[in-house]
Amino acid sequence: MAFRNVLKIMKSINMKVCMVSMGACFLLMCLTSINTVLNTASLGAIPDAFPLTEYLMILIVFCALAFQESDKEHIRVDMFVMMLPKMIGKIVNIVFDLFTFGAVAYLSYAYASDIAMSRRSGAASSLLKIPEWPFYAVVAIAVALFAITILLHVIEHFLPEVEGDKAEKEEMIKAED
Repeated sequence: MAFRNVLKIMKSINMKVCMVSMGACFLLMCLTSINTVLNTASLGAIPDAFPLTEYLMILIVFCALAFQESDKEHIRVDMFVMMLPKMIGKIVNIVFDLFTFGAVAYLSYAYASDIAMSRRSGAASSLLKIPEWPFYAVVAIAVALFAITILLHVIEHFLPEVEGDKAEKEEMIKAED
């Protein structure tokens, strides 16, 4: 039962990080719309629109990953796994989750190590001088949350199913049909 509470807490944290992604998506839509209108009216483009777009896209993608994983709405070859016998399918899921965890944990480490380097070098957008290091920090945190969520799902494979979980899964399957 305590593990279930940990999953709920992680889902809550992931939801808050996903809100950053939603805010970045809204800002990106506004930026793109205004930039298009300005270009169409021959008034020129927004300064540093391209780097801003890159920064916002990074926030959108990486901040939403952990939330998608916590909802188990990630991209996976579920049809292939469902055709396998139950035990082999479980093993395949665990192996893929562990591989994904390793790759994502390394990615988080790489972004975290780039924070100091980016800050020392003073890397920033060309005109508005928006520093890059805060984006590295947000991505490192978001990807670390993603890795932790994957690890929790790997642990979940080894825990016995609780009766309430089985009933909840059956209700979800009936609701999808």
